[in-house]
Amino acid sequence: MSRSLPILSWLEKVVLFHVAVLMLGSSWVYGGNTPWMRDALSVWASVGALFTMAAFFQSGARGRAARSKIGLLVPLLLFSGLVWLSANNPGFRAVLIDGETAFVRGTARHPGWPETVSAELSLRAWWFGAAVYLSAFNLLVVVRSRTALTRLLVLIVANTFVLSIFGTLQKLASVGFYFGAAESPNPRFFATFIYYNHWGAFMILGLASALGLLFNLASRHRGRDLWHSPFSAALVAAVLIATSAPVSASRASTVITAVFIGLAMVHGLVGITKEGRNAHERVWPRVALVLTLAIATAGAAGWLSSGYLRERYVETRLAIDQNQSPFGDRADLYRDTWELFRQKPWFGWGLNTYAISFQTQRPFTLNLRDRNQNAYATAHSDWLQSLAETGLVGTGLLVLMGIVPLAGRAWRNLRHPLTAYPLVGCGLVLAYAWVEFPFANAAVMITFWMLFFIAARHAALTPEASPSSP
Repeated sequence: MSRSLPILSWLEKVVLFHVAVLMLGSSWVYGGNTPWMRDALSVWASVGALFTMAAFFQSGARGRAARSKIGLLVPLLLFSGLVWLSANNPGFRAVLIDGETAFVRGTARHPGWPETVSAELSLRAWWFGAAVYLSAFNLLVVVRSRTALTRLLVLIVANTFVLSIFGTLQKLASVGFYFGAAESPNPRFFATFIYYNHWGAFMILGLASALGLLFNLASRHRGRDLWHSPFSAALVAAVLIATSAPVSASRASTVITAVFIGLAMVHGLVGITKEGRNAHERVWPRVALVLTLAIATAGAAGWLSSGYLRERYVETRLAIDQNQSPFGDRADLYRDTWELFRQKPWFGWGLNTYAISFQTQRPFTLNLRDRNQNAYATAHSDWLQSLAETGLVGTGLLVLMGIVPLAGRAWRNLRHPLTAYPLVGCGLVLAYAWVEFPFANAAVMITFWMLFFIAARHAALTPEASPSSP
């Protein structure tokens, strides 16, 4: 018998709808990475603050439960204070040279205090980031149904699955962005994402959701009943989402996906072996079936993406033969970014000001009309860029924004598939951020915090006695 839809309060319905639109809108419109779309997302996400206040001011037990979580917002409030202090203590001034706006280094009004290169750039980035975090935080404060959280995970998987098909067909057909209807600023795009490595991070989050659903369904169904459940759909979704990594030609996300799938297979085989031994049944037929499916799937994915993988292999091999790094000039970029951090280790140069502050390390050698030389919009490492922009204090507060909501959760609860796999997916994207800049993408940031708070809330709602219950 199918489960009936849980009875949700009006606030739960509004919060679920709000974050769903935020995720869908950001992923389908240029990955949310055009200026006008980023502004639209900031406005929509800001509405989430109203829902947070509505939750805190509820009467009765729900209001008390919501208010008990207000302490979890302390890292966000402190980080916001840091950004606002820096915005009122500019260390650069804008000047107009040859019709172009340039920033000239000056003296901050309060030396030693947090400062920024550009108050406008810092505040706009803070607006988007804080609004997205608060919108996702509402899932932790408002939603009281594990079934509703599971269905939100299903939406994330379905959306990633459709985008995977969209991007794969677009790639195989060798047509332009949105099947030729638009032009991408970057020739290495995938699906609706301007940069294929941003797709890679988004795909990892969708894959984590699919694997969580897959193992949750496997724990609830046995034998023939398993293949007549949504397990089959979750398996197909996970396979096709994972296949999009090599098809997109992203080396880093392909490696991470292979590792993730390998870990999931080990988890599955251990579970199959343990279950078979407990039931005194033969294990090898099911193990052989899993391995055969894995080999067949890997072969099909390799065949489908062979041309793109060969192209990236040739690029990498050529760079190595010429005594160059396969990652281009990343090592030099990381070194200079680290030096930038060392100059202002506590509070950094200001949120979202890397492109300007980096010029103190590599000044323009050409006139202002040619800004390509030595111009970097990002550090190609979110962690290093965060250190350079917000220092140890700001980066530490960002880390606490993720640690504090999980503090006090029982380890047994965190082992539930619908908690563990989303958190592993978030962890892999954080690891990816050491060598790429996934959090520069709006859809990745939105989906990351959604998945994180879905996992945190699911852990809070999961009875300790039943770690595998849905």
